[in-house]
Amino acid sequence: MLNSFATFLQDSQRVLLTTHENPDADGIGALVGLAHFLRHSGREVRIVVSPALPFFLAFLDPEGWIETYEPGGRHADLPHWPDTWVLVDASEIQRLGMMQGAFEASKAVKACLDHHMKDAPKGFDHEFTDSAASASAELVYDLAAPRMALPRPMADALYAGLVDDTGNFRFSNSTPKAHRIAAELIAQGVDPAGIYQALYHQGRPERLRLFGRAFGTLRLQAEGRYATLALTRGDLAACGAHHDDMDGLVNEPLRLRGVEVAGLLYELEDGRIKASLRSRGQVDVNAICRTFGGGGHRLASGAKLEGPLASALSSLDAAVIQHLEPDPSH
Repeated sequence: MLNSFATFLQDSQRVLLTTHENPDADGIGALVGLAHFLRHSGREVRIVVSPALPFFLAFLDPEGWIETYEPGGRHADLPHWPDTWVLVDASEIQRLGMMQGAFEASKAVKACLDHHMKDAPKGFDHEFTDSAASASAELVYDLAAPRMALPRPMADALYAGLVDDTGNFRFSNSTPKAHRIAAELIAQGVDPAGIYQALYHQGRPERLRLFGRAFGTLRLQAEGRYATLALTRGDLAACGAHHDDMDGLVNEPLRLRGVEVAGLLYELEDGRIKASLRSRGQVDVNAICRTFGGGGHRLASGAKLEGPLASALSSLDAAVIQHLEPDPSH
């Protein structure tokens, strides 16, 4: 698949790289890594993200290549700039968020590079996907490593993406190959402790306040096997927090003994509710989220539901509890 992707890129001159809205470390790491590869190959490259580059991932862009999408400003003509548009770490065009309209309007050749589980991607001229890969950063590493020496910023970006999407090698997608790639990147000079500090020790006081507010909404159902947290836009405003401050919050209920599925629901600006689900291992939360038009990984997925929050919670509760197997201890 990656040989085909490399061949596909040979016909490109101006390549626009984007990822899903509210990008994570894997999305940003893969974008930066792929940009290095393309620039090494002599291509003109731009990276545009929406709604912004999370502050705690800014260290992955030391060159300042990443642009924040401004549809009414410098990106008004963005659809006309590229001859090739690649969506990285996603294969559903609605995950572009506010950039979806520009993507659909563009005459560029459109492709996706992704490792998520999904039906056949729609809206692309070419799709390059491999759900066996631990992260999109792994796909970019496999593309680039045989073809170029990796500069340090590129190696750092790919390592960060790999680490974050495997939960610091705690998740079930932490394959032997993922560990081998990490070892090779470390051998090339990546500092694991430094990457960890940069990824996870940049919290703001507002983040702790928001976590405390969320913990106050904790609900346990199905005999303690399903836990949810919920936040409104008012909660974020009261804490002086923003979207980035919720990073990692959905995983917190999995620290509780007996919890098999954790959920976080929060209000979006348009009134819809974003639901994120995490599974300890037995429950396929991708299957649950797909019933709401979302998706992701078997153990980590998300979807957007219609509001209000109470209604979305009720709908999600019913879907999750239906998927929970009967407790064998009862």
